[in-house]
Amino acid sequence: MTLARFLLIDAALILVGVSLFLTLQSERKKTKFSVSLEDSKIRGESFVSTPNLEQLLELEKLARDKGSGIEFDSLIGLWKFESVWKQGTDKEDAISSSLLRLFYASLELKRDYSKQNLTGFEITNSIHFGVLSIRFVGFGNLKGSQPLLPFFFERIELKLGQSVLFRRLLEVPEERNRPFFALISIDDSGQWLAARGRGGGLALWLKN
Repeated sequence: MTLARFLLIDAALILVGVSLFLTLQSERKKTKFSVSLEDSKIRGESFVSTPNLEQLLELEKLARDKGSGIEFDSLIGLWKFESVWKQGTDKEDAISSSLLRLFYASLELKRDYSKQNLTGFEITNSIHFGVLSIRFVGFGNLKGSQPLLPFFFERIELKLGQSVLFRRLLEVPEERNRPFFALISIDDSGQWLAARGRGGGLALWLKN
């Protein structure tokens, strides 16, 4: 499956999820107006500071020239999506960032024990709608000094709590067509991670 097809499926599922979320949470009348405020409060309590776009671009240049120094073990864990910037703009994509925060979009990286690969991950990209979640599950590995994290998804799952309601295998793309993250930087205490995707977007995650 190509990156474009994956993004189309992901976008469609988000739209379906919006409807499900609004139906399940309709009694929460103030959600629309309080999301930004409450999200800011949570972020303020959970970390001290994150880099702005100018700082991220400087870190990206340094990573390309000399490497980021990011190591395998520092990436293990659950990363909650925080912000995204489209390529060629100096403003955060506020709509995408807000939706992905609202639906608790996350990236989970685990050590891949199925193969004898010291730089291999099991990777899960998920969005949540209350007790419902949609998960893309696959594998990736580190390459180079920046480094790059090429990956692919082998299945999609719809879960209700811990129960799998639906599972479908996905076509694994050829290696040259796989999406990747060019890892930019991770802070010393492991609170945030920044990377640029194959499509050019710049993303920032917070450690959950």
